[in-house]
Amino acid sequence: MLKYGGRLQHSAFAYAALIMHPQASNLSSSLRTMRLSTASKTQLQSSDERSIFAPKKVIILTKLTRMEFERRTHATLNEEQLKYMLARRGSDYSRLLERHEQHHLYLNIVEQELRNAGIETRVVQRFDYDKAAVEWADAVFSAGGDGTFLLAASRVTSSDKPIIGINTDPHGSEGYLCLLRKRSHEHFKDALKRLLDGDFRWTYRQRIRVRLRGDPGRIEHVELHDQQLNIRSSDAWHGMLSERRSGEQNDGSAEELKDTNGEVTLQELALNEVFMGESLSSRVSYYELQVDDGETMKQKSSGITVCTGSSPSVAILPMWKRQGTGSTSWFFNINKLNDQCVSDLLRIIGEELSVPMPYDDKQVVRHICNAFNNRLIFAPDLEKMAFSIRDPIYNLTFRPCVDRGFASKIRVRSRCFDAHLVIDGGAAYKFNDGAEAILEVHPEDALKTVIFR
Repeated sequence: MLKYGGRLQHSAFAYAALIMHPQASNLSSSLRTMRLSTASKTQLQSSDERSIFAPKKVIILTKLTRMEFERRTHATLNEEQLKYMLARRGSDYSRLLERHEQHHLYLNIVEQELRNAGIETRVVQRFDYDKAAVEWADAVFSAGGDGTFLLAASRVTSSDKPIIGINTDPHGSEGYLCLLRKRSHEHFKDALKRLLDGDFRWTYRQRIRVRLRGDPGRIEHVELHDQQLNIRSSDAWHGMLSERRSGEQNDGSAEELKDTNGEVTLQELALNEVFMGESLSSRVSYYELQVDDGETMKQKSSGITVCTGSSPSVAILPMWKRQGTGSTSWFFNINKLNDQCVSDLLRIIGEELSVPMPYDDKQVVRHICNAFNNRLIFAPDLEKMAFSIRDPIYNLTFRPCVDRGFASKIRVRSRCFDAHLVIDGGAAYKFNDGAEAILEVHPEDALKTVIFR
């Protein structure tokens, strides 16, 4: 056992006394509140624009409900046959139908209230949500959950066009990115009135711009949403997807990858995260990483995730509620500590320093755990990215390095053989040996959203 005396031992005792003091929790809470208030103020004042929302045309992107998915996938079955098939799989037909009807009730209310306000509206599903649809609208509404919001945001490239998310399944979806989150359809009319009255603030969520370098012929784009729809082979799905792709080619709405001197700027901007690594999680990802202008490091791991920030107010939520975007999703869950880890560390510190540590005090352990985890969350308007190395491998060949942190620019060169670069879990690009990705945050790429005062 290592024994330390003098100042170090005194500091250890002082620290132990501080965290065990009944006022320590209040002190830490006050400091945290001050830090969050400052961050929140910065976020709310991210624009000097007047709060004016007066769209003439709105496009509503509605999610594809599970019931719609099943009906279209099994188009040859009638309702009784579909019910029987779902029951054999262990799925609850009645529950799926109930959630389907709840979604469309909420969707109809959103559409009707917008029209009552004199706003022209169009409702589209993802198959018809393209560049032309976005350009037609003055604002974009998403009707679904966070996934639908991300899909809606993926087609909005201008920081001048607002996007507003409506969670149509408050009981089954977190709706973190949505305006009303867990509120039911009864609240939408008042919410729309507040928007039209200007009783809100604009806020801008930073997004990640990705540039790819390498052989342009090998940069293949894959829509993971389409792959999911094709899990079950179906002529109905194949026909729908083929028709949509054909339409995109004919009307010119599909964005082309623009090759400039061997470099391609991807059309998608990441609102949540960018993942780079082998497609099969059981394989080791091999790549070279450079953070800002630092040294280029060769690494092996389970992949690298780069994310944006999230609302500071989320830091006050319990750990189990912190699901959503950016720093409250990937970055938080990859790096968070749990009570067991903190307790074990306190025990080891006490043994090594020969000082009593409150490793068995659940309240103290929870307080320290929350203090660490809260520091993983940062504001969505911060012009920085947070990176996390998942399960890094360290040995004599691959030396230890910083496995998480913040950066303004990240460069990754792939040494993988079956890897992808994935944006917000929806769009994927092949990212194999020799391909290079440059990730940056530019203020002009920010997504314009609203929050209530």
